[in-house]
Amino acid sequence: MFGIYLLIGAFAGTMAGLLGIGGGIIVVPALASVFLHYNIMPNSYVMHMAIGTSLAAMIITLISALRAHGRHGNVRWDLVKILLPGLMIGSVIGAIIAHALSSAYLKTFFSIFLLLIAIRLLVVKTEEMEGGELPSRLFMTFSAGTIGILSSILGAGGGTMLIPFMMRCKVGIRQAAGTSVACGVSIGIVATVSFMILGSTSVGLSLAWCTGYIYWPAFLGVAITSMIFAPIGTTLAHKLPTSVLKRVLGIFLVLIAIDMFFSH
Repeated sequence: MFGIYLLIGAFAGTMAGLLGIGGGIIVVPALASVFLHYNIMPNSYVMHMAIGTSLAAMIITLISALRAHGRHGNVRWDLVKILLPGLMIGSVIGAIIAHALSSAYLKTFFSIFLLLIAIRLLVVKTEEMEGGELPSRLFMTFSAGTIGILSSILGAGGGTMLIPFMMRCKVGIRQAAGTSVACGVSIGIVATVSFMILGSTSVGLSLAWCTGYIYWPAFLGVAITSMIFAPIGTTLAHKLPTSVLKRVLGIFLVLIAIDMFFSH
């Protein structure tokens, strides 16, 4: 069982470093499948536990990826400072919303949202996505709040939303990925604490090795290998052209969305 968590972490870490996606879009469906298959917890809490555990593991993954992106000068700290307040407030709100939703609804929401993001990445040309003017600070703060809410609900670092958004703000995909990683660390910390607190209030949720919606054996396995493999993904990102990175991310999101939507 623990070996499965290690494999999930290795793949998620590589993709987090490569695409700046935080690994959540990989970890959440993977953990949900494992929890269901091995009947680790009641079905009504599967998605909540997968999302909460993904958010906790994401912190470790993104810190490792952030160090690598920082060495390459890929982090726009000026944008991080603008986006951070909205992201943190949105993360708390998103955790509260996720706590109130059913596991089945969360899965459907997760898959549909990923599909929409994937279609945009595959259809819109790179020069179109990078050709917009930098929005006002108020608009960016509001957008960050919305992204924080969705990231917390989805158990992801916001990369699937932050990267296209920043590319519209004339930020290249490599800097967008690095900045997304930096923002994702903050989202992960705030959302994880929120999921711990909210999960602890759930009636009927009393499992060994859990704190609220965090399942620690899965967290440990995913965190160990994701931390190791994230820098490998970052190195690969600097060897692939921008068009290839966009295409890889788009196709990957389509596959994940389809798998989540039709899985039981």
